[in-house]
Amino acid sequence: MALLDKTKAKIHKIALLLVLIVGWVNVSPAKTLVWGTAFHAEPNVIVEEVDANSNFINHLLFDPLFLLDQQGRVAPRLVTKWKIISPTQIQFELRNDVVFHSGNPLTAEDVEWTFNYIQQQPHLQSLFAPIKSLKALNSSQFEVLTYRPFSELIQRLSYIFPADKQFYLANQELENVEIVSSVSGTGPFKLARYIPGIVTEFSVNPEYWRNKRSNITQIKVVPIVQSEMRMASLFSRDVDVVDHVPDNYVELLNKDPQLSVIQTEGLKWLAIELNQRHPALDNRRVRQALNLAIDNVRLAEVLGPYALASTQLSIPGLPGYNKELLPRYNLLLAHQLLQQAGFEDGFTLTIAVPKQLFGEQSKVVPQLVSMLDRVNITLVPEWLDEQEYQANIENCASDVMLTRRQSDAGDVLSIARSMFIEDTGTSLQTAGCLSYRNEKVTQLILAGEQELNEEKRDKIIQYLEQQLYQEAVFVPLYWQRKIWALNQRINIENMNRASPFPLFERLQVLD
Repeated sequence: MALLDKTKAKIHKIALLLVLIVGWVNVSPAKTLVWGTAFHAEPNVIVEEVDANSNFINHLLFDPLFLLDQQGRVAPRLVTKWKIISPTQIQFELRNDVVFHSGNPLTAEDVEWTFNYIQQQPHLQSLFAPIKSLKALNSSQFEVLTYRPFSELIQRLSYIFPADKQFYLANQELENVEIVSSVSGTGPFKLARYIPGIVTEFSVNPEYWRNKRSNITQIKVVPIVQSEMRMASLFSRDVDVVDHVPDNYVELLNKDPQLSVIQTEGLKWLAIELNQRHPALDNRRVRQALNLAIDNVRLAEVLGPYALASTQLSIPGLPGYNKELLPRYNLLLAHQLLQQAGFEDGFTLTIAVPKQLFGEQSKVVPQLVSMLDRVNITLVPEWLDEQEYQANIENCASDVMLTRRQSDAGDVLSIARSMFIEDTGTSLQTAGCLSYRNEKVTQLILAGEQELNEEKRDKIIQYLEQQLYQEAVFVPLYWQRKIWALNQRINIENMNRASPFPLFERLQVLD
């Protein structure tokens, strides 16, 4: 009760501030939805992100080729059917009733052009490296060739959101074109207004191809990074939806009959990746000692019932999850391993930490410092904005990195690939200073991608997890369920919860 009273007091204190920040975007028309988000809602002209935190905006403006259905399976979206010509050659057919916001029809040439564009982006090259080519056969069909049989092909194609080639190339020739006039997707909403850091507005796309639609005519996305202000805006009804609800607000939300709490199937994963160029971290005993010194079960308990200690890349309950890999906190053994490795006097590690960690996640950092201090390892946090953080990783500037990832239909192999190997299709190399150099790990990832039998592929993933666990290649911390809260004026019965975020295309506003 004391915690609830404190929370209520904080909400009352900042309620007046919200009038200044989001009061001017109050719900005006009956079918307007106002979304208070923890992120800077910046729309993309071309979707070149795989992170769910960025793609929630993209799903309003664009459609992917494939999308998670209500059961969490990758299902056709803009694709209607496909034909396997050979293990490395598959032909796909597009819907014939889809038009871009510009009025241009969606064609296979748009898909080919989009793929060629995004596969050149440095952060996506490894993800799409197994694909040799994607070529349009005619206006409605395209063909994908892979270097080898590739079980993850459909999942990888779910990262392609076709862009309007004709519209985009025409806009490139113009000067000083505003972002609102630069976006042409096939999604259920159009970009209506964008004021950086203030509001992003969307209007309904009347030409959207799906028959069953939401009755929402307008969406306003308001960035409210500070969690207490975000929650206060919901309680005061300034917004209808908020994302990244802190666990300690759930009980208070459940006491309000006008609000609903939902969980999506998407999970946030926090882990520590290791710079393998550090002399100490190149030693397996030291890496094992790091894992043994960090009590990730305790970290998860502190975060509440929506967090679960992690021991591997796979999520509990998915076929590739290895049940034999248990949390391994053991302070005495950590000391012994460091002594055997010649580091009994300890050493110092710098850790790159993104500033955009949420309140409960940021509390993990001082706990990590305290836990490692007990084995004479001094952990020095370096708090960085997103640009600094990415540059830090690329330049291998820190000894270890606090890493955030999203679960994506149990896509363990694509996560493992991005962490451990770079692949040009014809040659392989390790993925920079964060990558563990091990031929067995590389071959297991490739074998899993090539195995078309699901049962055999699951066994390969389980064995891969065992190898990574034994070698202590990284330090898994925890999985955390994503919690959202909504005003009950929104009917959530048709909400797709398999996605890491709600998809608003079928939501109904009740008033």
